[in-house]
Amino acid sequence: MSYNQNEIARYWDGKAEQLRTDPSATMKDVILRSLEIEAIGARLNGDDELLDVGGGNAFAALQWAEVCKSVKVVDFSEKMVEFGTEAILASGRDNVQTEVASVLDLRPYAGRYSAVSCVRCLINLTSETDQFAAIDQLTAALRPGGRLLLIEGLEETFTAMNEARKKAQLPEIQLDWHNRLLSQSRLEAKLAECLTIDERVDFGEYYFLTRIVHPLLVAPQEPAFEGRCNLVAKNVWRSGLARGLFASMSTLMLYVCSKI
Repeated sequence: MSYNQNEIARYWDGKAEQLRTDPSATMKDVILRSLEIEAIGARLNGDDELLDVGGGNAFAALQWAEVCKSVKVVDFSEKMVEFGTEAILASGRDNVQTEVASVLDLRPYAGRYSAVSCVRCLINLTSETDQFAAIDQLTAALRPGGRLLLIEGLEETFTAMNEARKKAQLPEIQLDWHNRLLSQSRLEAKLAECLTIDERVDFGEYYFLTRIVHPLLVAPQEPAFEGRCNLVAKNVWRSGLARGLFASMSTLMLYVCSKI
């Protein structure tokens, strides 16, 4: 299927109109969303000036603002920014701002931030060329020694997760029409051009329990994103008991990188 950035922007504008300030506006699995926020939040500092790129309705940014000195949220969806502004005003916080900007053009923010976060934003770009150009823009927004906190979807781990589902006689999960996963090997090579990869944080045990065990337990019913099994999976991930054991099927991966 062919599509362009304008179609993707309209899709996210529609999601914003539908869900406004709800945490599910950018991800249906709100429990996994909470783990993303927690994983990044644990790696932020009190003196950080954070640029959150593709930050949607500012749901995550408002939580990170409780830790950081300041947070600037940018998104290419005007409606997401509109409802993000509404959420910020309702929160009463004075250290969060939001505005419209594309990850493909972050020149106004060059060299200004100690940390840049970007969560599932690059998968909404239509080519690897644009995805890699966006990484250059994210890196340029950092000060020397600044940190990039990048969560993206990976081709290899998505495929491995679906292979595991097939072995368990479960149907494959279909990729959303507007998503283009990144090759893990090529992504890491690109990051290494200007950044040091300090840490990889996977959500593999959560994926194993929620995408394989949970569907098997409730079949033929559909698993609910906020079902008890997903809550248990969240606690298992937090405990670290199985960290790394299921990394190969963690569709999403957090890369913690430092600017060289």
